[in-house]
Amino acid sequence: MRHRKKQPKRDADDLPVFQSGEEFDALSAADKEKVWKYYDRVIPKSESRDPTPEEAALIEKQRRHNRKVGHPKIGKGTKMVAVTIEKGLLKRADAYARRHGIKRARMIAQGLQLVMDRE
Repeated sequence: MRHRKKQPKRDADDLPVFQSGEEFDALSAADKEKVWKYYDRVIPKSESRDPTPEEAALIEKQRRHNRKVGHPKIGKGTKMVAVTIEKGLLKRADAYARRHGIKRARMIAQGLQLVMDRE
């Protein structure tokens, strides 16, 4: 007596319907290939639509977030420099910065500003 493997449900494009990674893993190699080919293609305009106002707002929010990634531009921007600092002083400075919730670079910049403002 042979056990027949349960066939997955199909959608309108004859693609297997799956709800999780486990269900996808259980598909046959041929079905996995069919799913791969369906999604690894140029999507024609006829299969797309304009985003809803909620989706458009979410897309814009993500675009704004992506622009803000990295260091904020202060003044003319930033430049990375290599500075030699005595190990003990650096350890104390890092501990101070951690306690006060600031970055090492910000603390060094504030220190430079403080020294120059004395003149």
